Amino acid sequence: MGHEIEQKSITIWSEGSRLAAEILRPKGGAAALPAIVLAHGWGGLKEHLIELYGRAFAAEGFVVLAFDYRGWGGSDGRMIAATDTPMLTEGGVQTQHMRVLREVVDPVDQLADVRNCFAWLVAEQGVDPARVGLWGSSYGGGHVTCAAGMDPRVKAVVAQIGGYGHPREEWYSALALQRQSDKARGVLNPPVPQGVDGAPGLRGTPDIARQLGHAPLDYAQKIRAPILFIDAEFEEYNAPALQGGAAFEIVKANGVTTERRTFPCTHYKVYDEHLVEARQMALDWFKKHL
Repeated sequence: MGHEIEQKSITIWSEGSRLAAEILRPKGGAAALPAIVLAHGWGGLKEHLIELYGRAFAAEGFVVLAFDYRGWGGSDGRMIAATDTPMLTEGGVQTQHMRVLREVVDPVDQLADVRNCFAWLVAEQGVDPARVGLWGSSYGGGHVTCAAGMDPRVKAVVAQIGGYGHPREEWYSALALQRQSDKARGVLNPPVPQGVDGAPGLRGTPDIARQLGHAPLDYAQKIRAPILFIDAEFEEYNAPALQGGAAFEIVKANGVTTERRTFPCTHYKVYDEHLVEARQMALDWFKKHL
């Protein structure tokens, strides 16, 4: 039987934006427990991860943090000055009309959010800072791969049905370069407006200009923490061999402890048909390496 769980709402600052987050911990646990940050995909919300994974992980003795990316769920939107307002040339508190952007999928911002949530968690009372790991799914699988390559404090990782950024088709790269110029020259107003770009079946506006530089496979080269890759064999968004498979081969070639497991399904089936198996794989990995 697992532990009883207590849950608390918290606020995490990420580059000036306030992230809505929930922390779950087992009641009556040890003074210094292992801990896990949960990072969702494209624009997923913390409640989904808490329901499917967070409570199960906490019941097994982990402190768990789930959060909403900036501009999603209960978190602050990204604020930018309206184009008809004067330049902000003085410091301090000012009043000015601002435009708030929400439901923008920006991998640079989202990666910063993951890293700031990790920084919050390693400093939390009751958490052993030497045993904090990352779990990420879908787009978040790529984010936790980046974060693990950037921060040696990350001690274990699970990257589930992740997107890793390579290869880019020629039309996509050309569009991203055009978007970069359009943003810089003010052709787009605001710089990342709703509905300019999209992805079939997914909510939100992808910031394609920022996605072009999102390269988790590059950071996989720097990973030294044990990492488990969980993939869908019939993934419809990315060719698995060029995504999770490629990341796995990079990590393995560097002699780092790694495994890759696949399910005979499409992307979202990992969240339902194979939920119990995938969740247990992750739990077993964290129990072994945290």
